[in-house]
Amino acid sequence: MLMANHSSNSSSTTPYVNFDNLYPAILQCFVIILFGYVAGRTGIISITQGKGIGTFVSKFCLPALLFQSMCELKFSQVNWIFLGSILIAKTGVFFAVFCATIVVKRPLNLGCAGLYAIFCTQSNDFALGYPILQALYNDSHPEYLQYIYLIAPISLVFLNPIGFVFMEVHKNKKHHKHSTGVVFLHVFKGIVSNPIVFMTAIGIAGNFIFKQTVPYVIGDILKVLGNAFSATALFYLGLNLVGKLKGQLGIGLVVPILLIATKSILLPLFTWEVIGWLETGQSFNQSESLGMYGFLYGTFPSAPSVFLYASQYGIAQDTIATSMVAGTFISAPLMFVSAKMMTVVVSSELDYKSLLLDTSFDTSILGIICCLWVLGVLIASGRWKGIPHRFLLCLIISQLAACLGMVIYSKSNSQMLWQNYVQFIVLLFGVFGSRCWTAMIAVALCMLHTRSLCYILKNQVWMFFYGFGLPVFLTGFLFLIGRNNLSSEIDPSFHYGYHQTLLSAIMLFINIVIVIVALTIKQRNDQLIGDYAALSLSHEKSDENADENEKKGASNKDIDIINEAQRKSPNHKTYNSCNTIPKVPSIEDILPFPKSNSTSSFTDATSDDGGDEHPLFDTLNERTCLIQKCGPTQRRQCITNLRKYMVASASINDDPQIETSSTPNDALLKEYQSSNHFVLVLLLLLSMLVGLFLCVWKLFNTHPTGIYIEIEFLDGVFNYGQGFLTFAVFGFDTRLIFSKVVRRIRRWLYGVEMVQLPDMSDLDDETVQICKQFTEYHQENCAKMIVKDLRYRLRMYKDVFTGKALCDWLINVGLAKDRLEAIEYGRHLTMGRTLAHVTGEHFFHDLPYFYRFISNEPKYSTC
Repeated sequence: MLMANHSSNSSSTTPYVNFDNLYPAILQCFVIILFGYVAGRTGIISITQGKGIGTFVSKFCLPALLFQSMCELKFSQVNWIFLGSILIAKTGVFFAVFCATIVVKRPLNLGCAGLYAIFCTQSNDFALGYPILQALYNDSHPEYLQYIYLIAPISLVFLNPIGFVFMEVHKNKKHHKHSTGVVFLHVFKGIVSNPIVFMTAIGIAGNFIFKQTVPYVIGDILKVLGNAFSATALFYLGLNLVGKLKGQLGIGLVVPILLIATKSILLPLFTWEVIGWLETGQSFNQSESLGMYGFLYGTFPSAPSVFLYASQYGIAQDTIATSMVAGTFISAPLMFVSAKMMTVVVSSELDYKSLLLDTSFDTSILGIICCLWVLGVLIASGRWKGIPHRFLLCLIISQLAACLGMVIYSKSNSQMLWQNYVQFIVLLFGVFGSRCWTAMIAVALCMLHTRSLCYILKNQVWMFFYGFGLPVFLTGFLFLIGRNNLSSEIDPSFHYGYHQTLLSAIMLFINIVIVIVALTIKQRNDQLIGDYAALSLSHEKSDENADENEKKGASNKDIDIINEAQRKSPNHKTYNSCNTIPKVPSIEDILPFPKSNSTSSFTDATSDDGGDEHPLFDTLNERTCLIQKCGPTQRRQCITNLRKYMVASASINDDPQIETSSTPNDALLKEYQSSNHFVLVLLLLLSMLVGLFLCVWKLFNTHPTGIYIEIEFLDGVFNYGQGFLTFAVFGFDTRLIFSKVVRRIRRWLYGVEMVQLPDMSDLDDETVQICKQFTEYHQENCAKMIVKDLRYRLRMYKDVFTGKALCDWLINVGLAKDRLEAIEYGRHLTMGRTLAHVTGEHFFHDLPYFYRFISNEPKYSTC
C-alpha cells in the first residue's frame, strides 16, 4: 500500500504530523466538556459559580497565556501570506453571510446579519482549538501553534467590530437611544477593553521590550495561569451549554443548519482554496501543510462568546444557542476525520480507489432504498399529482438513476463498449438531472409565492424541459467531445477528464445561482403574503356577522388597504396593475362555485355547478395571476388549467378532520409542503456547493492531498446519498398510506372497508344503558353545542362534530371525569349506533375526525 500514516512513515515527502496524540486530545476535550455540562445540569455548580469560573478563565488565564505567547513569538518566522489568506477567507465568508441575511431575512434586521456573520467566522480558538493543534504540531511544527494567537485578532479586532456596529445600529434604531457617534464610541470602547485584544497589543509591545524572552519571575506566574487555562476553559464551555439547546424543530432548524454548515464546511473549504491560490511561491510541501492547517482550523466550532453577544443585544438567542451546542458536537467527528486525512500520504489515486468505490456503492444502495420508499409514499398517497410534488417525483427519479448508475459501475467488469456507455448514460443523466431538478423545485417554490399556481401549470413544460432535457443534452454533448479523452479518474463523475469537470462546474454554478436567486425572491415575498393572509383572515371573521352590504364595504376597504400597502412595498412594480382588481373576477370563480349577487358576469358565464368556496385559493399568491395584465382568453385558459389540476389532485385526500391552519395561507403552505421542500432544497444546495469546490480544485490542481480525498469522499456521499436527504424530509409522511392499508386489512378480514361493530344483540347492558341515557337526556343539548357544518378540502359536511369536541363537552357537563373516560364513553355511543364516523372508517378517537349522530340524517354537499 502506498497510502500510509505520517506517524509511521517519516520518509514521506509530506511534512510530519503526529496523529498518535490526536484521538486522546479530542477525547480529552469532549470528556471535560461533558463533565462541565453534567455539573451544570445537575446543579453541582450553580449559575453564579459558573460565572466566577468564566471570569477566572477570561480575565486571568487567557490574558496570561496570550501575553506570554506574544512576548515569545518570533515574527521573523511568521508566514504573513498565510495570515493574509486566513484574513481573506474569513472576511469573504463574513460578508457573504452578512449580505445573504440582509437579502433573505424579512423584515430587515441588521443585528441578525451582523450576529450570524460573527457566528460563522469566530472560532473557539483557545479552549478547543489549541489543545488539538498542540497534539498535532507540538513536535513537528511548533511555530504553527503561535499562529492561533495571530489568527484570533482577525475576528476580535477587525470582523467582530463590524458586526457590533450593525447590532448597535439595530438596537439604536429599535429604541432610538443614541446618536451615531455614541454607537461607534461604544463599539470602540468594547474593542479596547476586550482582554484578548488588550493583552495581544501589550504582548506585542513586550516582545520588543523583552527581546522575545519573558523575565523568569513573570514567566513562572504566567506559566501557572496559562497551564490552568485548557481544562478550566473546556469545563466552562460545558457549563455554558446547559439550557442552550432550545426545542426548535422542523423549519426552526433551518437557520441553525445553515449556520453550522457555513461554519464547519464552507469556511474550511474556502480557507483551503484561498491558501492554495496565494501560497504559490512556497514549496509544495509547505503550501500543502499550511492548506491542511487552514482547513482544520476552519472546522473548529464557534466560540461560546457569540451567545453572549446574542444575549447582550437580545437578537436570535434561541437560534445561536441551538447552533452553538449542535455545532460543537458536530465538529468533533469532522475535526477527527480532517486531522486524520492530514496524515495520509497519497502517491496515486489508486491508493484509495477501492475505499472510494465501496463508499459510493454503499451510499448508493442506501440512496436507492430511500428513493424507493419516498417514491412509494408519493405514489400511494397521490401527492405526486400535485405541485410541487410532481417535480419532487422527477428529482427522486434522477436521484434513483444516479444511484443505479453508480451500482452498475461499481460491480461491472464488462469490457464491452456499449455496456460502458449504458452505465455512464444512466449515471450522468441521474447526476445532472438531480442538480437541475433541485433548481426547478426552488423555482416552483418561488413562483408559488410570487406568481400563482396557474402560472406554473401554464409554464411547467419548460421546467420539465430543463429538468430532463438539459441533462440529456449535456450527457450527449459530453459523449461527443469526451469519448476519446477518457481519463484514469476513479470517480465516474469525472471519468471524461477535463471536459467533464469543466461542464460539471458550469452546470453546478448555474443551478446554484438559480437556487439562491429563487429562494431569495421567495423569502422576500413571504412577508407580504403573510401580512395579506392575516388581513384576509380578519376580514373573513368580520364577515360572519355582517350583512351583504357590509361585506361589500369591507371588501372595498380591504382592497384599498392592500393597494396602499403594495404602493409602499419595494415590490410595487410586480403589482402595478392592482387598480384593475374590481374588474377582475375573484379567484373563487376559478372553480365552478356560485357566488353572491355581486359576482361578475364573467363568473356566471363560466360556472354552473353548486357548492362552496374552496379555501386553498383564498390567498394573495393565488390572486396574483388575476392581478397581472392578462386578457380574457388568458384568464379563461388559467381557469381551465386550474380546474383540470383540481380534478387530478382531488384524490389527495385523507380522513375528514378539522383543519389546523390559522389562515388560508397556512392551509396552502401545508398543501404544498413548502417548508419541507425549502429544507430539502437547502440541503441539496449544500451538496452542490461541495461539488463545485471539488470541480474548481480539479481544474486548478493535479496532485491529490489528504484533504482533497476527504472532500472527494464528502462529495461522493452527498452526490449518491441525496436519496437519504429526501427520505429524511419526506419519508415519514406516511399517514395517508397507512389509512389505505387499514382499509385493505378491514376488507380482507371483514369483507368491507368500514369499521366492523358488534351486533346490537351482542352489546352489554352498560353500553345499552349509556346510549339510551345519552339519547333521551343529553343528545339534544350536545347537538346544540357542538354540531355544526365543517369543511374538509373539497367537501362541506353538514351537521357533524369532531371527536375532540365531544370529549370536551362530556367533561364540561360532568359525564366524564377525564379524557380517557370521555373516549370510553364515546366508544360506547359508537358501538350502540348513536354516533358514527362520517365515512365509517374510524372508531371513536379524541381527534379532529368528523362524526355525526346517526339519528340525524347524514347530509353533505360535494363541490
